[in-house]
Amino acid sequence: MAVIISKEKNDIPQGFRNLTDDEIINDYLTFDLDGNCRVSKNEWILTFAAILAKDIVSLEKESPDCVMQKLQEIADEFDYYDTDGSKFLEYKEYKDIMLNNVLISI
Repeated sequence: MAVIISKEKNDIPQGFRNLTDDEIINDYLTFDLDGNCRVSKNEWILTFAAILAKDIVSLEKESPDCVMQKLQEIADEFDYYDTDGSKFLEYKEYKDIMLNNVLISI
């Protein structure tokens, strides 16, 4: 199970581990919808929109415009993580996100 948590550098709680390079690559490729080895903002948003769609019942309970709010947050996150301003998330940027923000329970 993947868990997104905030953590200090190299401070991995007991029972968790970083993702492996293979896990990060495979995850990155799920966002790369057109297969060009880069993730555009559109691909980023569409991938998360598909995830949100699976939880529409809960989202509808939150508020009538909850999906739009979440999509705006997702778009803003893309801009934050696109550190070189290229309008694409290259693999290195994505790997940095995963290594600095996501741990796997063991």
